[in-house]
Amino acid sequence: MQNIAIIQRQSPFNHGAGREALDLILALAAVEHQLTVIFSGDAVYQLLTVNQTSDFPLKRYQQSFKLFGLYDIEQIYVCQQSLQQRQLDSADFALNAKQVSPEQLQQLLASQQQIVCI
Repeated sequence: MQNIAIIQRQSPFNHGAGREALDLILALAAVEHQLTVIFSGDAVYQLLTVNQTSDFPLKRYQQSFKLFGLYDIEQIYVCQQSLQQRQLDSADFALNAKQVSPEQLQQLLASQQQIVCI
């Protein structure tokens, strides 16, 4: 079992990278890797609760974040600086993610065996 960090940086609004990252996360968790999921940059928008009645142009894959519990994915982090820059509050998130500073992120990444940036 390897410790693997998945860093998501893409907005859910104009890329399929968020959905692809979710697929990768679930596939790696299925083969029992220890995963750390990090939302940084515009990827913090993936954490927002999506209104079912809105005209959201992409498939609402964020509902699949609920599967993290079934796959024992518990290490979920969001960059505090990214939230501040976008004036977002974690109370609006559909997923419980721990806020970390850039310094804490560096320490977290240093403990990983592999890092995948999406």
